[in-house]
Amino acid sequence: MSIASDVSAKRVTATGDAVNGRTRLQGVYYTCAATGSSITLRTGGAGGTTLLVLTTPAAAGAYDLIIPDNGILFENGVHVTLADANVTSVTVLFVGGAAA
Repeated sequence: MSIASDVSAKRVTATGDAVNGRTRLQGVYYTCAATGSSITLRTGGAGGTTLLVLTTPAAAGAYDLIIPDNGILFENGVHVTLADANVTSVTVLFVGGAAA
């Protein structure tokens, strides 16, 4: 059995960069309050290109999204934007790049 690459994780609790450099997003785990909200993932910083938007449910809890195959390519890092305080944390699972 061979291992293709190591998966890393970075947790954020506020809007900002999660990963620096070229990376592939493999999954997202997040916690939220009982009010619906959203999480936006961009490449190229706060003003960069939006590659994924997650709408959180109006139910408190922890949720995950596993991205199949090679994941989503973020050419210039992963920037996480939390719409409001209803999203309490986001953990990105990635290959390549470096945690910010």
